[in-house]
Amino acid sequence: MSEKPPIQSGPKSVIKDDVATAMGKIPSGLFILSLIDDAGADDFMLASWVQQCSFSPLMVNIAIRSERSILSQLVPGKIFNLHIIKEGQNQMVGKFAKPVSGADQLKDLNLQREPNLPVVLLDTCAVLHCKAAGVLNAGDHQLLVAEVVSGTMLTGGDPMVHVRKNARNY
Repeated sequence: MSEKPPIQSGPKSVIKDDVATAMGKIPSGLFILSLIDDAGADDFMLASWVQQCSFSPLMVNIAIRSERSILSQLVPGKIFNLHIIKEGQNQMVGKFAKPVSGADQLKDLNLQREPNLPVVLLDTCAVLHCKAAGVLNAGDHQLLVAEVVSGTMLTGGDPMVHVRKNARNY
C-alpha cells in the first residue's frame, strides 16, 4: 500500500500552481445583484461566486470581496435582486464588470421599476428576489447568505457559465 501525502491545512498552507489551476476549474455562473442604497439610488454588483445553500427555506450564498462598498448595504433584512445572466450576454457583463453608477450604466437596458424595490433587468435569464440574512467572514471575501423570497424566469435560456484559469483571480 502506498502512503498518502500529508494534507496541508490551516493558515500556513501554501497553494501550489496545480492546486490553483484545479480550483479554477470549479464552474460558476455570472450574476448581477441590484439593490436600492440608503440614499435611494440604484446600486449594482457583478457576482460570480453564487450558490444555492438551502432547500428550506430556499437560500443562496454570495461571496463578495471585502472592500466592495456594496457590502455596507447588505445588512440583515435588506431586499435585493439577483439576476442570472444568460449565455451570450457579454455586453451586459461588461456594463457591470467594474463598480460604476449613474445613468450610463443603465443606458440601453430593458428595466422594470416598482416603488421601493430594486430594479429588475428584464433581459436576463431569471431574477431571484432575496432578503439578506447575514454575512460571514471568508478570508478576503465576505459570504452573504440570503433567503430567496420569490423570483421568476424572464427570457429563459441557458445561464452563462464561467471557468477561471486558476484560483488566484476572477
